[in-house]
Amino acid sequence: VSGIITTALLANYLSPTSYGVYRYLIGLAIIFSSFSLTGLGQSILQTAAKKYYGFYAETIKINLVYSLGITAAAVGGAVYYFVFKNPTLAIGCLLIALFQPIINIYQYTPAFLQGSNRFKESTIIQSTRAITTSLISIGVLLITKSIVILFVTYLLSNALISFVTDFTYKLKVSEPTDKKIFNKYISYAKHTSVRNIIASISNRLDTVLVFTQLGAAELAIYSIATIIPEQIKGSFKNLANLLLPKYAKQEDISSLKVSVVKRSLQLFVVLTVVMALYIVVAPYLYQILFPTYHEAILFSQISALAFPTFILLIPYSVLQSQLAEAQLHRITLYSSLFQILTLVGFIFAFGLLGAIIAKIVYRVFLLILTYAYLNKKT
Repeated sequence: VSGIITTALLANYLSPTSYGVYRYLIGLAIIFSSFSLTGLGQSILQTAAKKYYGFYAETIKINLVYSLGITAAAVGGAVYYFVFKNPTLAIGCLLIALFQPIINIYQYTPAFLQGSNRFKESTIIQSTRAITTSLISIGVLLITKSIVILFVTYLLSNALISFVTDFTYKLKVSEPTDKKIFNKYISYAKHTSVRNIIASISNRLDTVLVFTQLGAAELAIYSIATIIPEQIKGSFKNLANLLLPKYAKQEDISSLKVSVVKRSLQLFVVLTVVMALYIVVAPYLYQILFPTYHEAILFSQISALAFPTFILLIPYSVLQSQLAEAQLHRITLYSSLFQILTLVGFIFAFGLLGAIIAKIVYRVFLLILTYAYLNKKT
């Protein structure tokens, strides 16, 4: 809710072009973040579930070293935009190089708490982070419409909140993690991070293509059309974080497969109802929140058709809990290549509508692929 309110205020206070540039910078921050140890969160969650509580603190130095990849990629982006005389994007890339590594290093406290079954504290952290960041951004928006200032506010607030929550909630454990266990989960984090690079680029390619091929104003429409569906998706994505600690404790994948069928059907019904309700309610929501973006309503309703595919979170969580690296690598590689091809083809052929349709087609493909590889897993 806080994210949607902040987006509504930004979209209504800023011009479509300015808001499009702001969203593009956030997209760049996510893409550059992929050049780090992004898979560490899954390892922290699973080790905490198995009561290896020292693992989280022991990974800080390793995470720091790997986060330098963000700085290198962002500095490269800054040089590129300086050469092509776009100072706003160049400065934005330099800000990413400065603050995003800090965010990445201290962002895994919720994963640690979820793995430790401390769901209440994890929820408090994530809610506080979202609300605080939104309030700070809204406060700055009332003072200035500068994209650079708004973006540095976004990064700085996230960095500070991540650091404070890590300092507040991380357990101080004296007993070190067994070296074999430590190496196993660091290796898993590295393999997951490689997958995440491919996935992150393919998942954010729509932002890059819409911005570079259609323009900043078109990206603003696209971002607004997908903001509420993406927030709903994010809410259901938390289900995976609840399931993973439970799945990580089980060694028998056969029993997990039986559970997947039942839970998938239950979630499919829920998601279908949510999809139908959203399609009906969306026009009224957008008239209230985004009154100047009427063209975004239909795109948003079409985006909602992908809701039932979110059941893939269940089989994907099972594969993650069993450290099924080969299957996960193939799923990521094949689905990412498919997404890139569909995005390029559909956006060039149909513009914004093509970007929306390509996302839906990709998620159906990913759903089929994930269940297929789970069935093959023994």
